[in-house]
Amino acid sequence: MTRIALVGYASLDHPIQLDGVYRPHWTTPIRHRGGGAWPRAGGCHYYAALPIARAGMRPSLVTWIGGDDFGALYRRQCVAAGIADDGMAVIADGATPLCFLVYEDNGACACLIDFGMAGRETVTPEQEKVLTAADLVCLTVAPPAASRHALDLVRPDATLAWVTKNDPVSFPPRLRDTIAHRSRIIFCNKRELAWVDEALGGAIGDRTIVETNGASEITVHRVQGEVAIPVSPVAATDTTGAGDTLAGGTLAAIAAGETDIIAAVHAGAAAARDLLRQRTA
Repeated sequence: MTRIALVGYASLDHPIQLDGVYRPHWTTPIRHRGGGAWPRAGGCHYYAALPIARAGMRPSLVTWIGGDDFGALYRRQCVAAGIADDGMAVIADGATPLCFLVYEDNGACACLIDFGMAGRETVTPEQEKVLTAADLVCLTVAPPAASRHALDLVRPDATLAWVTKNDPVSFPPRLRDTIAHRSRIIFCNKRELAWVDEALGGAIGDRTIVETNGASEITVHRVQGEVAIPVSPVAATDTTGAGDTLAGGTLAAIAAGETDIIAAVHAGAAAARDLLRQRTA
């Protein structure tokens, strides 16, 4: 079985759908809290790992949690979802990051985050073992020093995937360029495509770039040309993790032996659609 490791920040998400809009000095009722577990495990790597776990594989998250109740809850939710915890490092006196996602009726969203112990994450010997053993490593938004360390540990015969975010703190220019050139498959949204293209110097080479555009079509970029994949819109207010889920569903198909990248991206789109359907009001 393909061994898969995903690197990224952990957070416990608290989604809130308001009944109206937020106004200062005013009480706004909460219509619902997202359904399912609340708070719920989050982070780009977590959402990418879910469809991989559902495909019967047991991906490992290389991540950091605090030695608090929230960290223990994060671990329990991951394990219950079929995700391995062998790459989770606990910072004993650290606070697990928390994120509050506040959605208004008009579609606007405010993201309030407590970064907790951010800046104290280091790659542990146990995490090094997970990364070295992995046949497929997926980098998402993570501490830059950890991403650099992970790159050094990816085996030459392993596949590197990158789920991007135009975040100059997590991906300073030199690190961004290095990851882009090392990656075989890159996932980005329409706004990030130029940023990725800049990192590659305009030369896509033999890699694949999967570009999402919200509820519009997905575009698969290869040196042979572009392929558009239609998307069936889902009326979900909470779209957190949809792009990451698409990436994970694509990687799950590839890890299961799919050699047609277009078919793999179709599988990823189906995984993202399933996630959003679970959140329809």
